[in-house]
Amino acid sequence: MHQSSPKTPNYELWTELFNPTNTEHFIGNTEIVESVVKWAEAWNKGHKQKPLLLWGQSGSGKTCLATLIAKLNGWDLFELNASDFRSKEIIEKLAGAAAMNASFSGNKRLVLFDEVDGLQSQDRGGAGAITQLLKESQNPVILTANDIYGDQKLAPIRGSCTVLEFKKINYLSMAKRLREILTEQKIAFDEEAVKELAKNSMGDFRAALLDLQTLAIEGSITKENVASLGYRERQEKIFTVMKQVFSGSSYKEIRKSIFSSDLSNDMIFFQLETKSLNMT
Repeated sequence: MHQSSPKTPNYELWTELFNPTNTEHFIGNTEIVESVVKWAEAWNKGHKQKPLLLWGQSGSGKTCLATLIAKLNGWDLFELNASDFRSKEIIEKLAGAAAMNASFSGNKRLVLFDEVDGLQSQDRGGAGAITQLLKESQNPVILTANDIYGDQKLAPIRGSCTVLEFKKINYLSMAKRLREILTEQKIAFDEEAVKELAKNSMGDFRAALLDLQTLAIEGSITKENVASLGYRERQEKIFTVMKQVFSGSSYKEIRKSIFSSDLSNDMIFFQLETKSLNMT
């Protein structure tokens, strides 16, 4: 157990407090980071580039990388998320000017469509408006998504972008960064406990960091409190996924609930089978 005197509590979320300030601090997906850095350099040299579509593992840093690239290049950030994608009119009103013009400061503006796979099932031209904007934008554009193949509306968006798939972050790399954070915060920890927490996160660094902060409030990171947290989190996730599956009004909604979960298929199907037997 690593012992140290804890710092005065800081109640800021660690997902914000420990956002990377440079690419060296970014965990995982090194090749993608290098590609996006080169993409930004080309924009800065006046060479217009295709929009980027970053997709894959939840919590692997897609949005984090987009915001980091804007910061490192002195670009203003204009961000929209799933709740803004309801119709063609909203897309054109909110993002049209941002994509075509420089910011008031004269800097380039990065237009970020976050969680673009969150387009509503009753989408009223939003997907088409995004596709058109991608073709016409005079500013850098990045889109993020967890699943880009579950909805046919995303096909034209995929075709307008350079598509980069984020993979799960290796748990050993995550554990190394988590230990650095704990050491900086002067919080006692057991190395094996931190490694187990990282492994339990299933490649989701954001989830690991939130779990770590939750446990750090108790004063130290031990195997016992990591084990109890893991069990509690699994139960909560199972309940949430089952609720989404049984309340889904379409195949697409149910598929997305299962796909976006980091629970194993075996665990999900076991729960579905158990639920079905109880209903008969």
